[in-house]
Amino acid sequence: MLRFTGCSALTMALILNAAAAETARTKNAGASTAKKAVSASPPAGKPAPHYQAAHLEDVMVTARRRNERIERTPISMTTVTGTQFTERGITSIAKIQDLSPNITFGNVASNSGVANAAAVFIRGIGQTDFSFGVDPGVAMYVDGVYVGSPVGSVLNMVDIGSVSVLRGPQGTLFGRNTIGGAVSVTSLAPDSVLAARADVKYGTANRINARAFFNVPLAEHLFANFSVGSFMQDGYVHAPYQKNQREMGSQDSRVFKGAVRWNPVEKLNITLRGDWNRDRSNGAPFVTTGVNPDSTNGMISLANTLAGGSLTNCTGPNCYNSRYFSKNTNYGSDPDFSNLVGWSTSATIDYELSRYLELKSITSYRKSMGKFAQDRDGSPIGINYVYDNYQEKQFSEEVQANGRAFNNHLHYSAGVYYFDQSGYDINPTQFYIMSLLSGGSFTDRSYAAYAQTTYSVTKKFNITAGVRYTEDNKSFLPNQYYKNTIGPPIFYEPYGTRLVPYQRYHNNNARWTPMVNLSYQITPELMAYSTFSQGFKGGGFTQRLANIAPAAPSFRPESVNSFEGGLKFYGLGHRLRVSAAGFFTFYDDVQLLVADATNIGPYYTNAGKAQISGFELESQYALGDGWSVMGSVGMTDAHYTKLTSSVQGLNLDTMFVLVSKWTGNLGLSKRFDFGTYGTLTPRADATYRSRYNANLNAIMYDTLIQKKFITVNLSARWQSKSERYNFMVGLDNATNEKFMAWGSYSGSFGNFQKSFDRGRQWYIQGGVSF
Repeated sequence: MLRFTGCSALTMALILNAAAAETARTKNAGASTAKKAVSASPPAGKPAPHYQAAHLEDVMVTARRRNERIERTPISMTTVTGTQFTERGITSIAKIQDLSPNITFGNVASNSGVANAAAVFIRGIGQTDFSFGVDPGVAMYVDGVYVGSPVGSVLNMVDIGSVSVLRGPQGTLFGRNTIGGAVSVTSLAPDSVLAARADVKYGTANRINARAFFNVPLAEHLFANFSVGSFMQDGYVHAPYQKNQREMGSQDSRVFKGAVRWNPVEKLNITLRGDWNRDRSNGAPFVTTGVNPDSTNGMISLANTLAGGSLTNCTGPNCYNSRYFSKNTNYGSDPDFSNLVGWSTSATIDYELSRYLELKSITSYRKSMGKFAQDRDGSPIGINYVYDNYQEKQFSEEVQANGRAFNNHLHYSAGVYYFDQSGYDINPTQFYIMSLLSGGSFTDRSYAAYAQTTYSVTKKFNITAGVRYTEDNKSFLPNQYYKNTIGPPIFYEPYGTRLVPYQRYHNNNARWTPMVNLSYQITPELMAYSTFSQGFKGGGFTQRLANIAPAAPSFRPESVNSFEGGLKFYGLGHRLRVSAAGFFTFYDDVQLLVADATNIGPYYTNAGKAQISGFELESQYALGDGWSVMGSVGMTDAHYTKLTSSVQGLNLDTMFVLVSKWTGNLGLSKRFDFGTYGTLTPRADATYRSRYNANLNAIMYDTLIQKKFITVNLSARWQSKSERYNFMVGLDNATNEKFMAWGSYSGSFGNFQKSFDRGRQWYIQGGVSF
């Protein structure tokens, strides 16, 4: 806390000094910077004077259901525009973690073979598993629609307008519960300008990314856009025993998106959107690096004993030993693959009932299907093989009322929300001592109502209050039974023995969650705010069972009480933007995915209580003469304060999964103007992450702790004077850091799984726009 207080004091002093200097400069100039226009470029045909100071791009956000400048929005948030992604050569939403503090956006295969599943953490709160039995800790929204499943949520970018990261509970303005925060993706809206653009990228391992976007006015009040993308790359983990010796970690994705906007009268907008995506992979990239010498009761130890050896000393042909350990080769012989298909459609109706009231309806349907498998022991010996036959569909309806009253002193937003999700995940599973059918079908229905109001007590002081009511009703029908066992005296159960009774189980929860926010505009450039908010995430079920139990294991809801204070500054002629926030969170009934020796498979439990404190500091500065710099630093100090007895191996010093205490990024770019020959912008971006616990199954092991690392991306982008043509060269992860993206360990088996980053990658890219 002393470290946080010192940083906050220093940050405030710097901002106040900058604000004072800016006020003095403004008075001397005789005009307010809030009203002064800053020229971004010189008159045509004239070179930019070396002393000319460019300005930052104004960023408008709708985080509070109305258009506001980001520096006037009293929320800790990061917004990255589609242009900023393009300038960095970024084509995957997962890279948002390199541009925003205190967020992890991973692509993990949690106890499965899925090669596209998002694991998102904000300020230490999130979830590593896609299982339908648990909700994500961080909500993802695409064009206002909540995405109910992490499967397929590592989006490829084809028509992204912006991506916003909102930290802390956001329930009083969003349709679905969001306990840790939200990632909101906004697509480009159809408009009246005929336009098109396309680009192609080629790089490491036959990487070929091709994208095209078209915007077409169909009639006076009817507009449409369409985008398509293809993303392909060879794998990087050798798999000599797989079909055709194909390498794992490949990408083969197709995306099609379209939207139509109809504006029949001035006050009515109807937008229809649809998308289809397909993702095929040779399997998630992972290797086995060794065994735990203490896992003498695991299945690998049993297999080696029956082969005439021991866990760590076995040399026969049927032994599991170091010949299957590697950092770049997977020796699994059962098929590894990940095939996903999904589509969605939505209708958004905006109607301005009066100049003081706007009504909005968002209706959506989504469906995703997949089959994925993984040979988890990474050897030709049949120790652990999992398979998922997955289908999920969701329907949601949200109705909002957004307005203002009392001569614009009061702004309000209210809404009701309905969410219906259903599907199944069937898991035929093979272990060394048994084979079984796991999984089942599920339904999840949620009803919610929320309201938030902001009252301007004075021109500078605002009070915001909100409340949400949520009712979550989950049910689970497990269809789980033993198919074959190794036999006595080791283990025996007759074929068809059920793990739990074949019946529907229910887990229903309801909760009120409030929010209060105070903000004060200290100067036209500097704002301060403080917030208290509550959030909760409903309970659920453990889906993957391998032990006989009297009923499907369930867990309770988790909840947070979050306190936050922050400062936002935007000044120096619109050249400097700084935001700082500190937070303290009480985290109760933490839902945790665990694999220990008490169960053959991973299971969910309420692990206990935790406290999370920290801060974020973000800044952008247009230095002038074409130079610009941006950076951020974040600290998340997350630790358990009380643990239940439900987990073996967890203690108060256990690190949170995938959460670094320190995150940071720094970017520097320089724009060279060559007149009729266009512009050239080289840039360098560095990202830092301190060490983290990479084990998706929570318990800490030294070998699954990823040490601190720094990655550096280098690029140079040329753009023609007309901005019609562009060309780019880049080098991602120039330092060739082979950091661990995720790891996995289960005491029932005994081997350590790891998935490493691909490492250094080069690319070239060319594009055209009309």
